[in-house]
Amino acid sequence: MSFLNKKIISFSDDNIIGLDIGSSAIKAVQMQNGIIRNYSFKNIPDGTIVNGNIVDEKKLISRVSDSVKEAKFGKMKSKKVRFSISESKSFLRLISVPQMDQEELQEAIKWEMEANIPLSVNQVYYDWRIVEDVLPSKENKIRVLVLAAAKNVVEQMLAIIDSAGLEVVGVESEATALIKSLSNETIRDKTVLIVDLGRNKTTFVFAVKGIPCFTSSIPVSEQMIISQISRKFSISAEKAKKIEQRNGIGVFFEDKYLFSAIEFVLKNLVNEIERSVDFYVEGLKYSETVDDIFVCGRLAREKEIITYLSKKVGREIKVGDILSDLKTEKHIPMIKKDVALEYVTAIGLAMNSDE
Repeated sequence: MSFLNKKIISFSDDNIIGLDIGSSAIKAVQMQNGIIRNYSFKNIPDGTIVNGNIVDEKKLISRVSDSVKEAKFGKMKSKKVRFSISESKSFLRLISVPQMDQEELQEAIKWEMEANIPLSVNQVYYDWRIVEDVLPSKENKIRVLVLAAAKNVVEQMLAIIDSAGLEVVGVESEATALIKSLSNETIRDKTVLIVDLGRNKTTFVFAVKGIPCFTSSIPVSEQMIISQISRKFSISAEKAKKIEQRNGIGVFFEDKYLFSAIEFVLKNLVNEIERSVDFYVEGLKYSETVDDIFVCGRLAREKEIITYLSKKVGREIKVGDILSDLKTEKHIPMIKKDVALEYVTAIGLAMNSDE
């Protein structure tokens, strides 16, 4: 499922670059025929994106261009790009409407959108899908999954990517890209929670049989851990960042004093996971239970974090298996499994819609 694609533009899915533009870094993955051909990671200069808003378009255009020209294995051999709209800049809603024909349904969805998102229909690009086969509704009702994104957000990104010399062939939500990259045979028939531990936020995506039905985000992040290390040991944020990135945080679990620097952040993460699962099951009631919890993102590479979360949440927390369904060739360099955890959204964007 590729939300928004048909609302913007649509071409062949072959040889696509998935472009994940965050507030502090750009991750790009080029995929062709189900094989990862190239990938890149580029930091975004401070002040380029502030509170999710692009304030220096020239710098961002330059970094987008660099992410394709200066990749891991040389310049990427494609200009076709699919990019994502972050969870904080899009609106995913499950709505129920009376059974009706297709033309009436289109109008009913517009009315429901007006009531459920803070923007008018004329201000957003949107797409929808009937999900009655996955999430049955009450009698004589139809359950519809709707995703919308503000036109000004989408169009600003389209202009930036075009200025970088690239060709946009699709737009998706962060949630659908995450699910696509992780939707192997182990989760396709389950209700799962995907926890994407990012640099500046953690994103929660609940999915039923590969269909997203609830998303949220919290400020718990790698950056918060770095800030806590900086504060605990009275060192600069830059020095704390170098310590965290050079050594990882596994060593912090080996000493109580060191662990006290990051314990606050990890406790918050545990509390938010438990609160989100309770709200999903008891509040939304889309499913009777959450079968599995998967984590991805760079922090998911830290085995000690997975062990800690599993112990505190009281259930097994699993690392997302991103590469299991992808093809491989001996002469094609693939992203290593642990490294791929950081590129999960970009990989999902680069994949064919039916993969």
